[in-house]
Formats: sequence, structure tokens, C-alpha cells
Amino acid sequence: MHMLFVLLFAMSIFSGCTSPPPHRADSEVVKTPTIEMQSFLIQPQHLDMGSVMEGEEAQATLFVRNTGLLPLHIAEVYSECGCTVGSVASQEVPPGGFTTLDVRIDTTAKGEDIVKKITVIDLLGNKEEAWLTLRVKENPHAGDMSGRGIFSGKCAACHVVPAAGKVKGEDIYAAVCAMCHGVEGRGAYAPKLRGQDVDALRLILQHGIDRRMPAFSREKGGPLSPHQIVELTNWLSGLDE
Repeated sequence: MHMLFVLLFAMSIFSGCTSPPPHRADSEVVKTPTIEMQSFLIQPQHLDMGSVMEGEEAQATLFVRNTGLLPLHIAEVYSECGCTVGSVASQEVPPGGFTTLDVRIDTTAKGEDIVKKITVIDLLGNKEEAWLTLRVKENPHAGDMSGRGIFSGKCAACHVVPAAGKVKGEDIYAAVCAMCHGVEGRGAYAPKLRGQDVDALRLILQHGIDRRMPAFSREKGGPLSPHQIVELTNWLSGLDE
């Protein structure tokens, strides 16, 4: 009897050692710390630059402010148009700090109200945008600015280079026309072109109207070959108004 009691006592101790500990309802939940994503902004986000004479360079200074907890590393500053150039004073911005963003706009062959967008991207791929508006006044001496127009200088990056190798009307339009005349010729900074008479469009492209709409024909110093003009005008005239 004594031996049986000792055996049962030993088994109870062994069982207690191998059983899992009881669940504690009040046990603490370990939380994984999170790191705040990098954030920054451009100030002001919208800027009215006032009026400037055609052919003059419009300039503005904005600020890129680091609103995050980590250092900001600026990777790129760009615009959709070659006439607009932005640059920052420093690519490294500490938390809570800022750097200046200088923007220069070439107003050659521009007129009336225009809007330009500038974009800043950091090394993580985050981006912020700012919009600048200005009114370009007609320059009475514009006729004396020989050799300057949308096919020269910074403007050539948008109105000449992209046309190379394009053979379809839609592709030609997207390359050198859409930035002024809007998506599918619906009109934007410049008048709409969709649904217009094909012969009238060809005359305009071959001979031009003025400095803001010069001849696009290669024979007249423009970027388009005769075949490209035919393809472009056929595509535009085939679009519904």
C-alpha cells in the first residue's frame, strides 16, 4: 500500500512537469514597432507667377519641405515639357528641414495663360507635384528673334525629337502635338484639331500660321516628313468632333 502511494505521487509530479503552462488571459501582446513612411511636400503647391513678356525666362522659387522622421533623399526633379526646368539647392534634406526648388520657364513662342507642372521624386519613389501659372504677353519684338521658336532650344525636346521614327498618325500626334492641342485633338492650350478638314490641316502643317504654330513640314524647317503629315492629318480628320 505504501509503495502504491509513492508511485502515484511520483506520477503526479512527472505529469505536472510535462503539461503545458496554463494560458494567461492577461498576458501582454508584443507589438512590432512601425517606421513612418518618408513624406515631404512642395510649398506652395500652386503658384501664380504673374505676367511675363514672350521670349523672356520666367523664374520662381519654391520649397521642398521634409515632413517625415527620416532624412529625405531627392532623386529627381522633372517636368513634362522641355521648356520648364527645375533644380533643388540640396538633394539631402534632414527631418523638419527644407531646400529651395528653383524653376525656370522658357516662354519662347508661347502666349496667353499657360500652366506648367513640376514633379519631385525621392529615392523611395514617393513624389509630389506643384503647378505654376503665368500669363505670357505678346512681344512686339518677337519677329526680330530670328531662329527662336518651338523647333529650337529647349522646345525642340518636345516638338522635334519625339517625332523621329513615328509612322502612325496617332503616334505622331501623341509625340509632338498633344502637349498643346490636348488628348486626341480635343484642344487644351491650343485649339482642337479633331474632325477638321483634312486639306486645311495639311496646309497649316505645311505652311504654318505664326510663330506659335509654325510650319511642321521638314522642307520648312519642321520635324515632319510628307508621309508623316499625311498620316497625321488623316488620323485627325477621322476623329469625331
